Amino acid sequence: MRILRPPFRLPISGVLLLSLLSITIADAQGPPPAKVVVDQLKEALLAPTSPMIGALDFDTKAGISAEISGLIQRLAVREGERVRKGDPLVYLNTDFLAKDIEILEKQVAQIEVRAQHKRKNVRRFEKLFQKNAASEQAYDDVAFQLSELLLEKEVIRKRIERQDLQVAKSMIRAPFDGLVLERHMSVGEWLDTGAPVYTIAATADMVVRVAVPETVIRHVAAGQEVSLTIEALDKALQGTVDAIVPVADVTSKTVQIKIAIPYAQGFIQNMSAIVHIPVRGEATLKMVRRDALVRHQGKIFIYTIEAQKAKLLPVTVAAYDGEMAGLSDPHLKPGMPVVVDGNERLRPNQPVEIVKAPVQDSATP
Repeated sequence: MRILRPPFRLPISGVLLLSLLSITIADAQGPPPAKVVVDQLKEALLAPTSPMIGALDFDTKAGISAEISGLIQRLAVREGERVRKGDPLVYLNTDFLAKDIEILEKQVAQIEVRAQHKRKNVRRFEKLFQKNAASEQAYDDVAFQLSELLLEKEVIRKRIERQDLQVAKSMIRAPFDGLVLERHMSVGEWLDTGAPVYTIAATADMVVRVAVPETVIRHVAAGQEVSLTIEALDKALQGTVDAIVPVADVTSKTVQIKIAIPYAQGFIQNMSAIVHIPVRGEATLKMVRRDALVRHQGKIFIYTIEAQKAKLLPVTVAAYDGEMAGLSDPHLKPGMPVVVDGNERLRPNQPVEIVKAPVQDSATP
């Protein structure tokens, strides 16, 4: 015979004790190993660099002006807008030009009517001259009158072409792909020939200007690639030394270098850039991907792996080369494993699990 018993219930104090026991066991086990991707340090010859402050600039700027004068009827772009070569920028009023063209076309029509009459006279005098019923002089006079009318019509046609050209010039177009930096005039103002309406910068000629000590110029050459960072946009990129301006500042003893870079959205004239300028000859450095660098309180570290645990090491970046960083610390050895993915969540001495695929952020769905 079964004996029915009430369900067993653990006292509240027992529940709390069991919960605390579970937490204690979990703490004793510690968090699970962090999944990381590692790479090995390699050696390479690279010139040590020093960070120097430069400024973004457009090497080609133009004041966009008109070849004819006129009243500004419409402005097609605003400051900060990008334009393509040939895009309309300014429309001038063409009412008077249209009326002039209309008058000239009427004059052409009048001359054509007179010319038709002269052609008939020419044909009539030609027949009479062939029958010796009219003199050669009379025939020549009529023929010359027709030629004069045709020439007069041609002159007026050229005037119409000139007016058509002025109509075309009344629409001012962008001379190159660029960025509108400044507007100088407004709708309703009278634009004189040669007066600028806009200042436009060519996006194809973006440079960073940086003043460097004259003592390091011997380590810099045109065509040389350098790494730089636009901190305001959190953007790292490669540039090419375009020119070394052959004028040294008498006071600061610096020389200006122009570094060509590709234009990117958000670039602003005079925005700061940190440029890594070579300051010495090539040296053997330990190369690591930039992703391996961890910044904390103004210092730079990397994580290596020892006994399946993360070990934090301070490092000194002597140079940058694209996506790679050259380290000059003597305690770093070629072949040393370095965490290049997953290091943003690591803690010193945390157990790790090395994986080959990129680490997926657990917060990403």
